[in-house]
Amino acid sequence: MLPERGPWEHPYYAIPDARVDLRFRDEEGNERNVAIRHKTLGEGRPLVLVHGLMTSSYSWRYVLEPLAKRYRVLAPDLVGSGASDKPLDLRYSVANVARFVAAYVRAVAPDEPVYLVGNSLGGLYCLRALLDAENASLARRFVIMHSPGYPLVRTKLSSVLFRTPGLGAAARAVIAAVAHRWPATFVAKNVHYARSDMMSVEETKEYGRIFATRAEASVFAKILDESLTAKEHAAIVARLRGWTPPCPIELLYATNDVMVPPSFGPRYAADIPSAKLVWMADASHFLHVDAPERTVAELLAFDAE
Repeated sequence: MLPERGPWEHPYYAIPDARVDLRFRDEEGNERNVAIRHKTLGEGRPLVLVHGLMTSSYSWRYVLEPLAKRYRVLAPDLVGSGASDKPLDLRYSVANVARFVAAYVRAVAPDEPVYLVGNSLGGLYCLRALLDAENASLARRFVIMHSPGYPLVRTKLSSVLFRTPGLGAAARAVIAAVAHRWPATFVAKNVHYARSDMMSVEETKEYGRIFATRAEASVFAKILDESLTAKEHAAIVARLRGWTPPCPIELLYATNDVMVPPSFGPRYAADIPSAKLVWMADASHFLHVDAPERTVAELLAFDAE
C-alpha cells in the first residue's frame, strides 16, 4: 500500500495556481491560444523548470522553495498536461511543444534570458527550441536532465505500432481506456524512483488528474504517440553535430535511471562537446525528487561557474 504522502514536506499546494494565456503558431501554421497553469515563487532572475511526459509542475515540488531563495522560479504545466489546456487537435510533436516552450519563456520573461531546466522529455522540448536560430537569446544557461533522443528499441517499436494503419488508433484507444479506468495504478506503474518510498497516493492523484475524462486520456495517448517518434528524435540529435550552443549547457544524468539509459549522457556530451556532464549517484530519472538537496546544489553551482 502506498503512503498518503511522500517522505518530505513540500509547499506545492500552498503556492497559489497562476494562469497565463499563451499564443503560439504550430508547425502546421495554426495560431494556438492555450490557457496554462503554472506555479511561480520567489524573486530574482527567472528560472524555468520544464517537466516531462505524464507529469506536471508537481514534479518540481521539492525544489521550488529552495530555488526560490535565489530565483524567480516558474514551473508550467505543459500544454496537454496537468491543469493546462489539452487541445485534442494539436499535433504534440517535439517541434510543436518546443514552440510552446519558447512562447511560454518569452511571455513570462520578456526582458531577459532565463535559466532553463528540462527534465526527461521536457529537456528534449527545450533542446529543440534552442536549436532554432530565432531562440538563440531564450536561455542564458540550460540544464538537460535525463532527456531521451537517441535510438531506443521501445521507441522504435512504438513508432512502428502508432504509424501502422488501424493498429495505431487501436493502441491509442486502449492506452486511453486503461489510464482513464485505473489512473492511480497507471501512474504508479509508469513512474520509477530510486527509492521505493517515494511514490504516494498524493502523487498518483496529482498525475492521474489528466486521465479524469476519456478525452483528456486520449490527449495523453496522443502525446505518447507524437512526442516519442523515433524519426523526429533522430533528426534532433543529428542537428547537434556542428551546432554552436547559444548558452552554456549542463547534462545532468543519474546512474540509476531505468527510464532513459544513463549512456545517453555521454552520447549528448560527445555531440555537444562544450557541454558539462555531471553524474548523480543513487538517484533516478527524477533526481529532483529522489535527491532534491543535491539537485538544487548542482543547479546553483552550475549557475555560479
